Amino acid sequence: MHILKTHTLAAQDSNTFLVYWTNSTKRVGGLIKVRVTVNMQDAHIAAELAAMQHLLEERGVLGSHLVGNANTKLVVSLGAIKKLRRSQSDKSHLAPYASFLTTRFAGSPISVDKDTRWFDGFTPDTVEDLLVGGPRRETLKVTGLGNVAVTQHVLDRFADRFLPELSQDKLAQSAWKKLKEIAGDPTVREVTRQGLWVGVKCARHGKQEGRYFLNARRNLVLVITDNPGEGKRLVTVYPATGQFLALPMAA
Repeated sequence: MHILKTHTLAAQDSNTFLVYWTNSTKRVGGLIKVRVTVNMQDAHIAAELAAMQHLLEERGVLGSHLVGNANTKLVVSLGAIKKLRRSQSDKSHLAPYASFLTTRFAGSPISVDKDTRWFDGFTPDTVEDLLVGGPRRETLKVTGLGNVAVTQHVLDRFADRFLPELSQDKLAQSAWKKLKEIAGDPTVREVTRQGLWVGVKCARHGKQEGRYFLNARRNLVLVITDNPGEGKRLVTVYPATGQFLALPMAA
């Protein structure tokens, strides 16, 4: 069983928070001083979420390239984080900060513990600084394109469509791993799509049609948009039809 435990306290400076963390039941792992540079409500919640994502994905304190699973337990100090994970929170402005909990780490159990005794008297040798200027997107790498954002909705739809037989305790972990494998496959290439109606419908809504990437090995198409203010996003994955298979690679 792996564990990441965090606890957040307000520091003296405005919008600055101290996040204690551990990946052990025997010792404190360290202390992160988080400064939230955006003007927002509930900055302390954003700070703990940012620290968790930093520890899990940048520092890899539970292992490199980890995907959330039943044996990776997350323990937080703020109940709002658990609600965000369950999509039961009324703090919608914090949802982007919790995207890693609803996608890559959706398979990890999460609990709340407000006890502070585990870090009482702890004096770190060094304090790590972390600046938070906004939410960090959860991304996968698409061959030939680079990193694209993935949302809970897209991951859930992918699991429903391609992994219907899996049990709930394994579904989130398997969906992320499978989607990562499909997106990063060396056979993936950009293609064009026949028919103008798709482009017309997108134009009516002020959005780009999107770009199509074919995984030739699995005969699947990934649809990527890059609308202003959103960046590159995976919006769906579906089986390829004849309109994709015989088309040349897009310029």
